Amino acid sequence: MALADRRAQRRAPLPGALEAGRRLRLSRLGAGLSQSQLARACGVSRQAVAGAEAGIWSPSLAVALRLARVLGTSVDRLFAPEPQVQELDVASLGPSSAGGRARVARVWERWVGLPLEGDRATLPGFLPSTGAIGPEAGRGLRWGSQRDLVAAGCDPALSLLAGPVGAAGEGWTLDWWPCASAEALRLLRQGLVHVAGVHRPVGEQRAPEAERDLACLGFARWREGLVFRPPPEPPVRSVADAVERRLRWANREPGAQARTLLDREVGGLGLEGSSLPGYGTEARGHLPLASLVASGAADVGVATEPAALAYRLAFLPLTDEQSLLLVPRPRLDTPELRLLLEVLASVWLRRELEALPGYDASILGEDLSPAGG
Repeated sequence: MALADRRAQRRAPLPGALEAGRRLRLSRLGAGLSQSQLARACGVSRQAVAGAEAGIWSPSLAVALRLARVLGTSVDRLFAPEPQVQELDVASLGPSSAGGRARVARVWERWVGLPLEGDRATLPGFLPSTGAIGPEAGRGLRWGSQRDLVAAGCDPALSLLAGPVGAAGEGWTLDWWPCASAEALRLLRQGLVHVAGVHRPVGEQRAPEAERDLACLGFARWREGLVFRPPPEPPVRSVADAVERRLRWANREPGAQARTLLDREVGGLGLEGSSLPGYGTEARGHLPLASLVASGAADVGVATEPAALAYRLAFLPLTDEQSLLLVPRPRLDTPELRLLLEVLASVWLRRELEALPGYDASILGEDLSPAGG
């Protein structure tokens, strides 16, 4: 063994072994063991442990099992090879810097990139990437090895799907692309996401033929309306009050249901939305809009009641809404959508939604497809 150890130290690092060696060293340090102590516990020399940590000696399966047992971990966690970087044809869901970090996921037969830039890069810390958008248009890199469920939509509770998706095992992970309902539906139609989260007024009638190829699954109900910092004096009792007092507005991007609701309310007053101070603001989500109002960057905006409650803002309801998940009906028997259906039946998810102030989970998992769908 001593001769083998001396020869090992003269060798260059084995392909892919440096990362495994780094994991071994960190596990040893975490266990509070020196190289000599770990070597004695596993029946090898200290030089063998040093060689493994340097990536120049590859332990046998028997030694790897002893190392894992002593360190209280698994052979896979210590010595599994790093996922290989793949170069792919990638359709980006939004503008990105060349070489910018991204979540790179597979949606049906295509690879898509979710750029991690601006507000989409944090929640509120930096999100881990699984690839990058390449400098060439339509090209990208992927270094993750997970199985993907990709959802788009503006309901911030969509991020709660990540827990039960990850708990399903087999490497499943959720990628959520925050965007307006109209944009989510467009991405679904183009086959760039598995699930489109949209929200609509309760009772709104949809033409069955418009969504005959989509299954519509219930997610939650909540109210949408004006959010503002309390206590305004005199109180804001209507959109007309906010307009008359020339309050500064935070607005959503075109295609957002909140923007459509504001346009409807302002149009009912005989006004154009563009006449409102701050109308050109584009907060990409209910929580970012509520954050603008809470920070004082705006006085009022249209968002969900849960967003208002999260920032302790005053809320004036304008409409009851239902948050829905649209998926391609012909794909319901795929692993991705079978997993989604299992997640919607999760007791954990229902409890999480019910625990969020302003959310009503009574429609979670219900088939709300239009008649004839």
